Amino acid sequence: MTGYAQTVFSDKNFQITLAVKTYNNRFLDINLRMSSAFNLLEERIKTFIVSQISRGRVELSLQMASQEKLQNGNLVVNWPLAQTYGRLLIDLKDRLNLSAPLQLGDLLTLKDLIISRETFFSEEMLWRKLSPSLKKCFDGLQKMRINEGKNLSVDLLARIKKIEQGCTFIAQKVPKVVDAYQVRLQNRIQKLAKGVEVDPARLAQEVAILADRSDVSEELIRLDSHLKQFKTLFKDTEPVGKKMDFLLQEMNREVNTIGSKSLDSTISHQVVTIKAELEKLREQVQNIE
Repeated sequence: MTGYAQTVFSDKNFQITLAVKTYNNRFLDINLRMSSAFNLLEERIKTFIVSQISRGRVELSLQMASQEKLQNGNLVVNWPLAQTYGRLLIDLKDRLNLSAPLQLGDLLTLKDLIISRETFFSEEMLWRKLSPSLKKCFDGLQKMRINEGKNLSVDLLARIKKIEQGCTFIAQKVPKVVDAYQVRLQNRIQKLAKGVEVDPARLAQEVAILADRSDVSEELIRLDSHLKQFKTLFKDTEPVGKKMDFLLQEMNREVNTIGSKSLDSTISHQVVTIKAELEKLREQVQNIE
């Protein structure tokens, strides 16, 4: 399900800007874009996201700027490392009998000599500052997703109602199809027999065979049960997307069986309509958590 939320936290040390977006996806896919200072918190952040969202693509942007950066820049010299580099370069020059003087440029090319102030923030301190803002941001996201879910549920229930109406039509139509078949069969036999008396028992047997072949009562009962279970999931507080997906597969199986037994064009038409609604439901359910 889709959603967006953003929050900003500031104190005397730094400013944290969080933005989270969610998109439709069958599985949970987490994508993090963070300042390097938060790298140590990556697993904690992912664990938190998993506790909040079970399905969908989650994109979290997490940026931090120290107040010094906002005012005077954010880069500092890593003096302990600079002093170590200096001693090593002097020792290297002496051992190799190099006459060229040591230049500032020789140091500036060395790794991690100039670093961000953010590097000095400890993992625990960052988590204490970040976690309340992270929760606030996801609370806002969930409110937006809940509103979308309410709108989506209206559409899903409307499609369920159409399917139920189609099932009612089929249940009422099947006996009429058998009766109509009996009349057609009797008229045809009488026409072919040209006045010869037809054995009523034999006629009843043929009608009974057709009635058995076209009987879809069991399929309709199971389909009705699946529809009722599907509707109860709207009241569930746990993730229900996968349960809905499973029920839709079972419904589709029952409808296919009904279609294979159909001997009437109007019933076949209802089967096509029901399958179309099931497909639309399936597409929507892929996005439900």
